[in-house]
Amino acid sequence: MKKTLSVLIAIMAFTQLSTAQEDFTKFRMGFKVSPNISWFQPQDKHFTSEGSVLRFGFGFNADVFFAQNYAIGTGVNVMRNGGKISYLEVTNSQGTDYIVRRERSMSNQYVEVPLTFKLRTNEIGYITYWGQFGFGLGVNINARGDNEDELMYFYDESDPMDPGWKAVADRVVQLEEDVNFSDDVQLFRMSMIIGGGIEYNLSGSTSILVGVTYNNGFTNAFKDTDVIRTENGEPVFESGQPRDDVRLRAISNSIELNLGILF
Repeated sequence: MKKTLSVLIAIMAFTQLSTAQEDFTKFRMGFKVSPNISWFQPQDKHFTSEGSVLRFGFGFNADVFFAQNYAIGTGVNVMRNGGKISYLEVTNSQGTDYIVRRERSMSNQYVEVPLTFKLRTNEIGYITYWGQFGFGLGVNINARGDNEDELMYFYDESDPMDPGWKAVADRVVQLEEDVNFSDDVQLFRMSMIIGGGIEYNLSGSTSILVGVTYNNGFTNAFKDTDVIRTENGEPVFESGQPRDDVRLRAISNSIELNLGILF
């Protein structure tokens, strides 16, 4: 009898424990806005990052919980990033070849689907702390910006005894604004996502979200574009021609401030 009673008590305790473990919100969703500071990180010494830019994004969040404080974080983000870079390139103007120092300030827009592992604390007062780690896959839908070319050298064929590249005496700067760079940007972007922040409970399951996310790209942001090798900021010539066997390769990074609401 005592043995039977002990088994019944154990079964009841296990049932109550299982019920308690399953008593948590399985799904939460919300919306956010994400101002960010972004920049390009060159993968070669022959072109340079000229600084960061301020961009903006927004998105839909979804947390799918498989335990009380553990979830798979996903959603859809419309994000803008970009930056400023400079490099040397050969271009042609009115039948004459020029070597230009090209500086671009770019704004790339992506639709990104993140897939992260999210951890939360229990609610402390009205605040829950969280952190997440994972990856994102983005598709480029727009790439625009400003382009500034500084003419450095031109190919002079007027003297048949001495054709070749001549330094431009008075360097001319040509500025183009709101240029479409879509043909120069890769369609897909993969990134690593690390973030953290807080949720402030307003009522029931409704909370204000505040967080910071580091979005680190690890695929080349650009399509293969020839870049001239440089030395001390000047083009490297070989057999009278500039060496343009370097490819434009850079990754895009951003630090985002996330402000949103969860339901």
